[in-house]
Amino acid sequence: MAKKDTPELDKLFQEIGTYRRSQDYSELLKFIKKFPEIASFNAMLINIQKPGSQYVALASVWRERFGRHVVPGGRPLVILRPFGPVTYVFELGDTVGTKPFPPELLNPFRVEGRISTVDYNNLLNSLINYGIAYYKSDHGSASAGFIQTNRNPEQQTVVKSNKVYWIKVLFNMVLNRNHPIETKFATIVHELGHLFCGHLGSPSDKWWTGRPMLHKDVKEFEAESVCWLVCERMGIHNPSAEYLNGYLGNNEEIPDISIETVLKAVNMVETMIKGTSVTKKEIIEKTATVNNGIKKFKRSR
Repeated sequence: MAKKDTPELDKLFQEIGTYRRSQDYSELLKFIKKFPEIASFNAMLINIQKPGSQYVALASVWRERFGRHVVPGGRPLVILRPFGPVTYVFELGDTVGTKPFPPELLNPFRVEGRISTVDYNNLLNSLINYGIAYYKSDHGSASAGFIQTNRNPEQQTVVKSNKVYWIKVLFNMVLNRNHPIETKFATIVHELGHLFCGHLGSPSDKWWTGRPMLHKDVKEFEAESVCWLVCERMGIHNPSAEYLNGYLGNNEEIPDISIETVLKAVNMVETMIKGTSVTKKEIIEKTATVNNGIKKFKRSR
């Protein structure tokens, strides 16, 4: 990774050696897994400030939801706020209350290992927001799927409410139709990990940084990390666990990956799963408003 292209947080990790050892990185992933209700990037910030934290919340949430208050001298932890600078949360150990804290919140994972159809469909329907066309194919059991750059001038139409959107196709994702839904879900997440980590380049620096020249081992480790975090935070069994466990167990240090890029990719995928991602305006080529069966067209500039 070129020095000038290194995200600021990764520069810090490189200078102080944080998370380069396999054991440290493994512990970081497990820590982030413990906090599925907050963004993975914020979970990492909490780990940096107060390792071993069990549960964090705003002071108002501690008071109103749990009947607890922050003790005098309680240490505020800084996290990023959506559409704002920062906000402060407090760890369970810095609060007191008369009611016992719900133990199930300290181990919030679903154990059935299944993906809901709502989450799966949200992810599928959100692919086009990044110009990704989705195709099914009959492959052998050893082939899960892949994503590649689209070289042809193609569009897909999307209907939302009374509007029709013509969206430029930038990437093609192909999945093995014969695999169960959990395997297909993990495959999509893995391939999105490659995409959002910049392994296929980038349509725009506003979307993510293109990093196509990375060594294949770095690319695979980053994509597997994205897949592991997304699936584990949802309680879904995933094939990335075997890969990461094998690598971390047999190597003293991790590859020269960008941890910041991995966590940003996780956030992008989780936003898609929630159904809250929006279509990139740069790929909307034409729109039409439908009123009483009559279409009124508008071309994007």
